Amino acid sequence: MVVILVMLAAAVVMERLPAICWQTAISSYYYTSAHNILTAALMALGTLFIVYKGSSDTEDVLLTLAGLCTFIAAMAPQTPRPHPLCWPEADLPKEYTVEPAMLLNVKAVVVALGLGWIAMWLVQRWRGQTAYPRTAVSMVLSRFVFWPIIAVGLITLFFFPGTFKTLAHGAAGVLMLSAFIATAFCTAYIVGREDVSKSPHLRGYQRWYWGIAILMLVTLIFVVFLHLAQPRWAQTVWGLVVEAVLILEFAAYWVVQTFELWNTADRTELLAPATRNQTKYVSTLGEALSELAEAWRNRGGKNGGGKFWPFL
Repeated sequence: MVVILVMLAAAVVMERLPAICWQTAISSYYYTSAHNILTAALMALGTLFIVYKGSSDTEDVLLTLAGLCTFIAAMAPQTPRPHPLCWPEADLPKEYTVEPAMLLNVKAVVVALGLGWIAMWLVQRWRGQTAYPRTAVSMVLSRFVFWPIIAVGLITLFFFPGTFKTLAHGAAGVLMLSAFIATAFCTAYIVGREDVSKSPHLRGYQRWYWGIAILMLVTLIFVVFLHLAQPRWAQTVWGLVVEAVLILEFAAYWVVQTFELWNTADRTELLAPATRNQTKYVSTLGEALSELAEAWRNRGGKNGGGKFWPFL
């Protein structure tokens, strides 16, 4: 993960060397000599998000959403093409337009992901798995956030292509970062449930995760504010700086997690057996809502904050 971000940073720096200024946003580098690296980095990150096994079902849903949005951000770049006065010769030709290929590329991604989902469903049916129990939070998140986002995206893609071209990149970027920030908060919460004998430095790691998650959330809010309330300021090099800070925070999360889990295949191995066995699975949305409502009513009891762990 960090290697991909370093590769992207190197491409941006090397693009700057023959140019006379920095671009104003990471997405603007799609039209520069960093075009291939930026696209490849986003596609690789999207794949990693989807295949990465989270510490809970909720993390899996969030990471899958982040991965899908990363694919869209890669295939539906920022439009219209920005025109600053610092393009070196290695940039894409000025007559290059991405709009004709954008929808075709996104539809290709949709076909691939759709076929993958169908294949997975058929394998589960072949194995006799007609239902897939999940934790309550992950089921609610999937039904009320993940699938509605997918539905809105598909409807916009096929029935309102003009709107999709205009909004897809920005919406995908915000959703990707929001999902990942939510994952960071989940990690901070789960680390607090680890066994001290297996993870003696858990309090330190928890502080790191909470700090990074809060910083990422504040930075994302600031980025959105800049683009909506101060578009002129966002279209200066400071817009790029703020986005770079967000990427550094993103990289810091993975560095800390890499150190923590260096000798551990799965974070759940650091949980006490009693804690792991507390995980509750449900098969219907009604069960999920009922379990969460009961946990909310009992949140004020002893170790109330830990009462939500079984539902993640």
